[in-house]
Amino acid sequence: MLPDLTPEGYLPVGVHSANWDELQLRFGRATSRRLWLFRELESIVALAAATKKLRRVFIWGSFVTAKPAPGDLDLLLVMSDDFETEQVDAVSRPVFDSTRAKLSFEADVFWTRASIGAEVLQIWLETYQTSRDLRKRGIVELELP
Repeated sequence: MLPDLTPEGYLPVGVHSANWDELQLRFGRATSRRLWLFRELESIVALAAATKKLRRVFIWGSFVTAKPAPGDLDLLLVMSDDFETEQVDAVSRPVFDSTRAKLSFEADVFWTRASIGAEVLQIWLETYQTSRDLRKRGIVELELP
């Protein structure tokens, strides 16, 4: 279960797990902008999952805050070690191209292979827990089926 937001509107520092229903209830339906971004998130994850190589999804930024109109989506896709973008079909390819993802989904999509290891992943996750104004905040790991 996701913890309550801080008085500043952020999740407490840490990586918090949530399933789709919980994520939508908390962050994906309070405003039309949030509903639209949630649908874009669903599309991105579905396209990544269609590769059969998706292992983990992390979400941070204004979408997982109290902000009524988040600017965009920010997420990290962790793919299996044998994932190759050259093998991705044309429909899913925009997810793995940062410029196309931004234009297609209003999302900053980062991806890596699981082989980066726990230590490097932890450094990335700690970085994503720092906002532009240098405040620490939590992020969400989406529970995949």
